[in-house]
Formats: sequence, C-alpha cells, structure tokens
Amino acid sequence: MTVRYGLIGSGTMGLVYAEALATQVTDGELVAVTGGSRAQGLASDYGVDYLGSLEKMLAGDQVDAVIIATPHTTHLPYTRLVAGAGKHVYCEKPMAVTVGECDYMIAACRDAGVLLTVAAQARQNPVIIAAKKLIDDGTVGDVRMVRVLSSTVGWDLQEGSWAESPEEGGAFLDWGVHGMDTLAWFTRSRATRVFATFANFEGTPMPDISAMAQYEMGSGAMVQIWMSYEMPAPGLGSNMQFTIVGEHGILEMDRYSLKLGKGDDWTMVTEIEGWNWLVDPKNPRRIGTSAGQLQEFSRSILHGTEPAVSGSSARDAVEMIDYARRSASLGASIEIPPRQPA
Repeated sequence: MTVRYGLIGSGTMGLVYAEALATQVTDGELVAVTGGSRAQGLASDYGVDYLGSLEKMLAGDQVDAVIIATPHTTHLPYTRLVAGAGKHVYCEKPMAVTVGECDYMIAACRDAGVLLTVAAQARQNPVIIAAKKLIDDGTVGDVRMVRVLSSTVGWDLQEGSWAESPEEGGAFLDWGVHGMDTLAWFTRSRATRVFATFANFEGTPMPDISAMAQYEMGSGAMVQIWMSYEMPAPGLGSNMQFTIVGEHGILEMDRYSLKLGKGDDWTMVTEIEGWNWLVDPKNPRRIGTSAGQLQEFSRSILHGTEPAVSGSSARDAVEMIDYARRSASLGASIEIPPRQPA
C-alpha cells in the first residue's frame, strides 16, 4: 500500500517533490498535479493527472495527502482547504508568514483529524544527522553556545522569484526557518528571548536582507545568528554554517562537512559532495533531503503515527523569526512566551 499524493505547485520545489516520489520514495506516489503555469507540463513529464483546480484534486478519493509547494502567503488558505477535505497536509517551508497563521493551520488539521508536517530538509542532511548524533550521544556534552553564519554574495534565487516580494515574509524568514528548526532540534528546546536588528544597505525592496539576532534557548544555550545576502565577494562561506560549543567539544559544520574539535585535535567526521540547485535541480543528494521526509510522512499516514516534524515544531521556527521582527521594530530584547496548550 502506498500513500497517493496530490501536488499543488509546479515551480522548483514542485519538481523536487515530483522527482522524489518518482525515484526515492517507496511508500508514496504522485498521482496528480495542479497549480502554476508549469503544472500541465510537470504532470506530463511524470505521467500523472493534470487537474485544472485544487477543488478537482480534493473532490473524491483520488488523493490521500497533498503537498503544498506554493508561495508562503498561500500556505494557510490551502491548508484549510486540504484539511477540510480530509486530506493529510505536507507543507513546504516556511510553514506560514506569521506564528498566528501557523496556529490556524495546526487547528485546521487537528479539527479535521488529519496529519500535518512541514518541510525540514536540513534534518535529512547526512552532515546534520551526524552532528545531531554527536550531540545526543554525549560526545560534545550539553550544548552551551551556538553561532550560525549565512554569508553569500547575493541571494541564490532565480531571477524574478516571487520570494523577493516582502509580503512573502522576507529573506530572514525564507532562510531562517532552516536554521531555527535545526537549532531547536540540536538543543531540544524552544527560544525564550531574542534581540534582533535588520538592515538593508543596498536599497533593495527586502528590509531584512541582512540580519543579526541573539537568542536564549530554553535549554540555557546562547545563540548568535548572522545572515546577510549583501556580502562583497568573496563572501565568508556558505549559507548555513554552524559552530556548536558543547561541554566537552566543538562542532564546526556546514551543509557539506562536519569537524569535531576535542582535546588538542580536530577530526573530520563526514564530508559529502555539494550541489548547486540552480544548475542541477534534480541532483540525487538534493532530492534525497525531501524524499526522506516524504518517506517518513508516508509511513506516519499508513501507520497512524505522528510525523517526526510536527506542526508545532515548524511553528516554533516561524515564531523565532516573528519575534525577531518584533524585537527589531522595537529596538529591544523581548521574551518569547511559552507555547499555549492546543
């Protein structure tokens, strides 16, 4: 038995999910595509049904679950429609533009009795999995301090991308939910306080194209985040670099390599070959980070278990961004309130 997926969206991530289901997911299959100017072509390429509207996709019992791979501002209304039709929801990141929208999405799926997960591709990256293991098995001890650096020469978007519109939540949201989810995963806690500042030095429409934020985590860990797409060449590296200082050791990592500092030595733990999604969108390693979560979600649906990445954990990542916005607008450090019972 396999989970039958419908796909909303035919852009870059639509292609990723179609390829993942076709090549790397054994417990799920793509059966229909709708939404976007390339939907008909995508459906044809993968030999599935093209449907002219979401309403047609949700009618009847053709699909069990729907992947929402559309602009951020559409995630809440689409989730309501999909959940209301009794279909499980797999939503591309970020979960929504604000934490309030996330709450509505969680409520819609809970009330409809369907499962909800949100893309967290970083948790499927072999390097990040290896770092998580070294944290969990006590190799580095309790995480005390973390620095996250995203420094690239320009934003790696296709020209004219909808993500550049400020109404879609901004650069810090688009990049940040990956970092925030990984931080919460590593520290096994939510953020409790933030102080943030945003800047735009080059006059682009995006007010948070450069951002600095400091968080206190519930575990006691101290976190510094520096993200900027305004770096002059050659930049300072890639867009997801972590320094994790534990009680007994230090981890230095990016998406492609992990080093452990312990005693007097640094040891290379793991390295993988990188990829450039702009020129190689079907790279199997890149596809694998989405396929792994689709496989896990499919098994959750088939066995009636909660997905590893819940709506609540995805909400926490958006909340960290949301409260950073509030801190930047106030010019002050602010507390992040405890999560309220559902």
